Amino acid sequence: MTEANAADWLPLEGVHANDTFPKRAKCGDEWIIVFRTATGLHGTERACPHQQATMMEAAEMGGGAMLRCPRHNYVFRLSDGRGVNCPGYRLIVYQIREDAGALFARRAW
Repeated sequence: MTEANAADWLPLEGVHANDTFPKRAKCGDEWIIVFRTATGLHGTERACPHQQATMMEAAEMGGGAMLRCPRHNYVFRLSDGRGVNCPGYRLIVYQIREDAGALFARRAW
């Protein structure tokens, strides 16, 4: 990671690139969930915006492009957090980057 863009990324505490996922991690003052999908590492807020169900048991869908909440099957795109089958709901998503085994995150929207 270059110094120019390093300020955009926050280090994740409590997680490393070789861990088993999903896993909770601290990102600044927030706790997030980190997933490893077919498309790479992604982060989300801890709870679904609908009824605050934990996203720890979320199911990967669309070849790793989406996650499905375990409570009501609401599906969210990992690229921008927008609800696919739940208009008006948006999950906070994070881009995750690895640097020498350490993980860094920044909010995607």
